[in-house]
Amino acid sequence: MSKVRIAVLFVVNFLTGATTTTMSSPAGPQVEQWELVARVCGKLEHTQQVPDKNNFGRYLNKNSPIKDAKLVLYEAPNNSVCCSNVPVAGEMTTNKSGAFEFKGLKNGYYWLVARVDSRDYRMSIRIGQLKDKQPVCSQMFFDIDESGEFALHFRAPGR
Repeated sequence: MSKVRIAVLFVVNFLTGATTTTMSSPAGPQVEQWELVARVCGKLEHTQQVPDKNNFGRYLNKNSPIKDAKLVLYEAPNNSVCCSNVPVAGEMTTNKSGAFEFKGLKNGYYWLVARVDSRDYRMSIRIGQLKDKQPVCSQMFFDIDESGEFALHFRAPGR
């Protein structure tokens, strides 16, 4: 058999085996990762990586506020799916610095949905008692990065 034919057979067998393995393996359960907070407040911002001018090959995070984004907080009852057929706990729009605060919420499970440029970003949140004191709202940042990940970060003042 020629070397080219052997190589083609190897690639076809490899791809077929990989496809079969991927398709036949069951998907793992989708487990929600609930962010525990005492209050739902902070700043919504976009984070992108930019080259560090002082260190070649390194990158820095550049954060910019997302103003006028619509935020919707949905209740998350047991065994429900976000975000249809569940009650809305609150709605608001971020201000020019990306700041927001939902007030009067009870402890429990919620989905925070941020609508930015006609795209929805979802985060699972649990309001409850924290072991430590929660940072003030100005230290809580809800970041949407270049890959579309929506995450909560805390920053100490002056950073």
